[in-house]
Amino acid sequence: MSKNAADEILSELDSRINLLKEHRYDKIEVTGNQYEELNQAVSKVIGAALLGELEGLKTFVKDLH
Repeated sequence: MSKNAADEILSELDSRINLLKEHRYDKIEVTGNQYEELNQAVSKVIGAALLGELEGLKTFVKDLH
């Protein structure tokens, strides 16, 4: 993998990781709509798992670099 490509990938991963971290502690907005509130909760769970996966991918790309 070329250095430029790896740097671009790492930069994009950092950007996405930071977006997930920014919203990690957002409170679930009580709307009275149980489905909307459930969707918010599921999004938080998926976001936490995705954060770990992206950080693992970043480590993998760094090791290739």
